[in-house]
Amino acid sequence: MTDDEPETEEPEDEEEEEDEEEELIEAELDRSPDQAADWLRNLADELEDGGELTVSTDDESVTVDLPEDDLEFEVELEREPEDDEYDELELEIELEWLVPSAEADEE
Repeated sequence: MTDDEPETEEPEDEEEEEDEEEELIEAELDRSPDQAADWLRNLADELEDGGELTVSTDDESVTVDLPEDDLEFEVELEREPEDDEYDELELEIELEWLVPSAEADEE
């Protein structure tokens, strides 16, 4: 490269970026509003109690440590047209917090 050529950054390796995020659990469940409320209420109770949070679906369950301090809370409500008669509403609730990395636990 000559002095008059601009420096270009190398594109990040997509595989390496994907390795950084580990999906612990994901499911799409069909539930009645009452059943969904019960599921959310259980999560809320665990959040309030502190210590650990267990996320369960029909097939699997994952338990993670909760923060001692604050966590980031995000809520999003979207409306998307489905057809001439109906719109789809989607409520996303996202909680984020930091925990010691798995690599730090191994040391």
